[in-house]
Amino acid sequence: GYQSLLNENSKKFNIKDFNIEGNTRLAQILKNNLVSSENKSNNLILNINARKNRSITHKDSTGKIIEYNLKISFDLTAVESVSRRKVLSKTFTLDSNYKASDLYMDTVNREKKITNELIESIATQILTNLSLIYGEK
Repeated sequence: GYQSLLNENSKKFNIKDFNIEGNTRLAQILKNNLVSSENKSNNLILNINARKNRSITHKDSTGKIIEYNLKISFDLTAVESVSRRKVLSKTFTLDSNYKASDLYMDTVNREKKITNELIESIATQILTNLSLIYGEK
């Protein structure tokens, strides 16, 4: 039958340690989304460089900002902790546009929500990539 790649039981790897560079807040959110079960073979060390870039995509005729674009990138290298063999080296990037609100706090909260959603999606992509690598063994 069908088995999800991201099923805890099917994971043939364990993320043992993280080395974080760049935007530590983003990397910490990603780390929280990647926490895996212990006692698996193939202990991995993830080297993560996190970046966030917000840009203005649209202004009205008076120069008021109407829409932003938020781009989140993680340069990720996964290394087996014992053999030091590099198993994955890839940049994961997602972006999304969001409307500016009249209330600054609403805009900030919208950005936070989108940031979390993008990071969750990237975490899923990373786990899928690693599952595919170890699924072939």
